[in-house]
Amino acid sequence: MMPHVPVLDMMRRTMINLAFVERHAAKDGPFEVTQLINSFLGALAHPWETLKADLPTTSLADAAAAGWPVPEQQGGRGPPPESLGDLLRLLRNGIAHGNLSFLPDGRGQIQAVRIENYDRGRLTWRGVISVQDMRALLHRFVVLVEEVDHEARQPKRTA
Repeated sequence: MMPHVPVLDMMRRTMINLAFVERHAAKDGPFEVTQLINSFLGALAHPWETLKADLPTTSLADAAAAGWPVPEQQGGRGPPPESLGDLLRLLRNGIAHGNLSFLPDGRGQIQAVRIENYDRGRLTWRGVISVQDMRALLHRFVVLVEEVDHEARQPKRTA
């Protein structure tokens, strides 16, 4: 079926594919963490570019209090993210540019992902997020984008 709203439909299809891979993950593949990283490109990076101006500027503290997973910051010379939008931008940039590494759980599985951002070769931000929290963050982002899209499609009321 052809997408009607390309960016949002790509996001929705990406999440369906992620769920499929997670259900069928096995030792020899498909690999759910690999698909989770790929899903960040299709379900966060693409919508981010289109909708970043429409996303709320919720403080990172308020987002965390509302249940948004927040990576543990582990250095960098830039300012820490202050808003959910700042955090999403850092995640989007680090993942889109391949600045990530996998951290093992001691049993040969990926436990967490380290994501980094650079500016002219200088590390500006490094965060570590568990695979479980990364998945939860992506799902929350998808819900947020759907809400923003729904609100944008509502007719404007006039006085």
